[in-house]
Amino acid sequence: MSYTELFSGTFDGWTIKDTEHDNFTIIDGVLVVEEPDGWLKSDRVYADFELEVEFRFMTDDADSGIFVRVMGTEPFSRGWPDSCYQVQMLNPLGGSPYPPVGALFRHGTDAGETNYNDALARETSKPTGEWQTLYIKAVGDRITTALNGVELCQAENITNLSGHIGIQGETGALEFRSLRIREL
Repeated sequence: MSYTELFSGTFDGWTIKDTEHDNFTIIDGVLVVEEPDGWLKSDRVYADFELEVEFRFMTDDADSGIFVRVMGTEPFSRGWPDSCYQVQMLNPLGGSPYPPVGALFRHGTDAGETNYNDALARETSKPTGEWQTLYIKAVGDRITTALNGVELCQAENITNLSGHIGIQGETGALEFRSLRIREL
């Protein structure tokens, strides 16, 4: 199977959720996500897939995330969905104590083994303003991530076996020029 565009320069196939701000915009076919809250939700549900995300941090404090297998219907914090997994998209240049790009958070789901290489993520991440590629693979009870072709995270005991995909609004600014998915 080949990849198909999940984001094709419009909000077709997406719904803006749980924000009163204009923090999700499209400029010249590029999705711009700027603070402070809410998320962009895929209209479709996905089970096993590979997702390729082309993005760039526009500010050193940029912090967002890709939600995968979202099953929750109620927001748990700042309008973000519960019962899901979040692949972190935090610029390592911002000095945050949280893990940078490629880490996995579990929101309202069961605990499980997660191996993440923080130092490698900081080394692999490109400077603010440069395009890079995040890969997310969700198969069965496992999610893996890679940044610019380098694997960073392996997580097991993933209990949501399907759900929506989403993009988080949090801090700073990021741009997304492509989200391509291949269902497995």
